[in-house]
Amino acid sequence: MRAEHATYACGAALGFLGDLLAADPRRGHPVAAFGRAATAVEARLWRDHRGHGAVHALLCAGGATAGAALLRRAVRGPAPVPSPA
Repeated sequence: MRAEHATYACGAALGFLGDLLAADPRRGHPVAAFGRAATAVEARLWRDHRGHGAVHALLCAGGATAGAALLRRAVRGPAPVPSPA
């Protein structure tokens, strides 16, 4: 088995066991927090206009992407910079 496959299998098994032990938290679930944040942004920005919807979508998608990048950086450190060819 290649090292990448073993790492993936270990991570998947640990995630599965963690889910069995902790299950979904009743409070503080990350998806529920994202939903509350998206609803709050929508409540402030909503207008019957395409531009406002686009800003809402960009804020939600950008926020989720930025959060994932920050979490990745916190867990793995900065992403490696590719060397020029």
